[in-house]
Amino acid sequence: MKKLSVALTTYNHEKYIAAALESIFAQNLQVPFEIVIGNDCSTDKTGQIIEAYQQKYPDIIRNLPRNSNLGYVRNFDETMQACQGEYIAIFDGDDIMLPGKLNKQIEMLDRHPEYVMVGHNARAFDSETGKTIRYIKPRFKKPEYTIEDLIVESSFFANSSKVFRKSAYPKEGIDRNLYAIADWYITIEIAKKGKIGYIHENLVEYRVHNQSIMQKIRGDKQAHDILYILDKLEKEFPGKYTHLFARQKAYCYLILGIQADQENNKQLARKNFAECIKLYPRYSVSPYIRWLLTFAPKSLFHFLLKQTGRTH
Repeated sequence: MKKLSVALTTYNHEKYIAAALESIFAQNLQVPFEIVIGNDCSTDKTGQIIEAYQQKYPDIIRNLPRNSNLGYVRNFDETMQACQGEYIAIFDGDDIMLPGKLNKQIEMLDRHPEYVMVGHNARAFDSETGKTIRYIKPRFKKPEYTIEDLIVESSFFANSSKVFRKSAYPKEGIDRNLYAIADWYITIEIAKKGKIGYIHENLVEYRVHNQSIMQKIRGDKQAHDILYILDKLEKEFPGKYTHLFARQKAYCYLILGIQADQENNKQLARKNFAECIKLYPRYSVSPYIRWLLTFAPKSLFHFLLKQTGRTH
């Protein structure tokens, strides 16, 4: 049995996939491992590059067959399900692992049977310039985190920073009603079974570019996913986390209100802004101003919105 599976999902990453794979091999792992690749029918040369690496490392790389484009959620889920290792490392085909990442996470999981996942910080950088955009890390520094932290903070660490126990992955896989945020859903499902250990170091370089899948599925689709997940959690844990859901739901309705307003659906925008205010009156001044401005000319909207300086 493999100790570790690196579940690598990719789509049209011909510029980046070689660097991603090289960063895995540079980990100098001392345990049996495999790289399971879910290439979602890329239309560029990603597949050819993967095939070349598979010929070089036939005992390590497993390339999953894809006869058609599955979409992000299904490709992600089927790649995870195909992994055979005791631990699974999530990895996006355009990111870069830094030295020591996987060994540190494996060691922590070995030492802490109460941990079902181990994460760490990441540096988001501009793919063209290499400049740091931001650091992806929790707001509050703790040695470990729980499902409550995930509900309040949402996805506070990068997808490619996660290594988890395969035994904690839901047997039914990912709910197919989700469109965008499979990573948050899975992290919550896993966190139901234990704690998340955390390494407060930057051990992954998270690439930001125009072709990034995660850059394309934000916005209203993400908001709908969050509301769907929170609704499921409320039914599963009635009354337990209700006070934690309010701010997350308010954020979703703010995003949905902004989307509706951009589409000039003022009635729906007002409804969503009002729901945001109702759920979490102290969220920010933005939903109040945006609600009022659905009745006002756009010139006034832009002027007042600049005075707030932020959307949430």
